[in-house]
Amino acid sequence: MIRRFPTCSLLIALALLSLSARALELGDQAEVLTSESGISATLVPTADGSKALLRLNGVDHPLDGVVMLTEVEKRPNDERAYRAEINGKLRSVVVFARSYWAPTDYTAYIPGREEPYALVADEAGGASVDRKALMAEYQQQMEQGVQAELARFDRDEALKRQRQALAAIDKSASTVCGTRVKTRVNWDGLGDEQLNNLSISGYCGQVAAEMEYLCRKDSGFKQKVAEISEVDCGFGDALDLRRNANKLVFQTREEADNQREAINGFLQNL
Repeated sequence: MIRRFPTCSLLIALALLSLSARALELGDQAEVLTSESGISATLVPTADGSKALLRLNGVDHPLDGVVMLTEVEKRPNDERAYRAEINGKLRSVVVFARSYWAPTDYTAYIPGREEPYALVADEAGGASVDRKALMAEYQQQMEQGVQAELARFDRDEALKRQRQALAAIDKSASTVCGTRVKTRVNWDGLGDEQLNNLSISGYCGQVAAEMEYLCRKDSGFKQKVAEISEVDCGFGDALDLRRNANKLVFQTREEADNQREAINGFLQNL
C-alpha cells in the first residue's frame, strides 16, 4: 500500500487558501482578458503585486468560475506567470510574455489541454471589474472549500489520462507492426508524485514507440515483433531491458539518460 503525503507545493497552496480575505489588499488595477473561443479571464493583482485573484470563465474544466489566489512569478523583461495549485501541482494558468509574432501577449494554459489559448486585453472590461465583488466571491468559495478541492490531486483522473496516452502509443505500434503490442505497467506501484509529475507513457511507452519506428524503417523487423506478446514496465534504480520468452521486461528510472538509444539497440539485436 502506498502512503500518500501532501506535496510541498500543495502545502504552500493550502496555506495560501487559508488566508482570510481581509488580509488581502487588492490593488487599484484590474484586467479582463478574452479569447476568440469564448474564454475570459479576470485578473486583480494585490497591492504589492506578489499575488493576484484570477477567475477563468468559459472553460469546460473544474476551474471554470473559481476565483484563485495566484502567485505572481516575475520573469525577465517584465514577463510574469500567474500560478495556482491545481490537481496537486503548482501550474502557470495565465502567462504574460511579450510576443513579436502573436497578436497578444497573454496566454491561458488549461490543465489537461494540449493547446493554449491566446487572450486579448479588454480595456473597457477591466475598468468595469467590481473588485469588492470578486473578493467576496473568493471568500465565499474559500469557505466552501472550492479552491482546496481544485488543489487536491485526483489520482483516479491521473491514472485514466496516463493509461489513455499509453494505449494510444500501443495502438499506433500495433497498426504499423501488424501485430498486437501491449504495454503493462504496475500502476499500484507508482506514487502520486510520479503520476502527477512524470509522463508515464513517455517512459514506459518508449519500447512500443521504438518498435513502431523500427517496423517503419525495416519491414523485416515486423517478424521479430510478432514474437513479442507484451511489454512489462516498471520503475527502479537502473535502466534495464531484457527478454523473457515472448515478453519484454523493461525497467526505467526517472533520471535515465539515453533511454531511447538503449531500447533501440536492444530491439535491433532481438
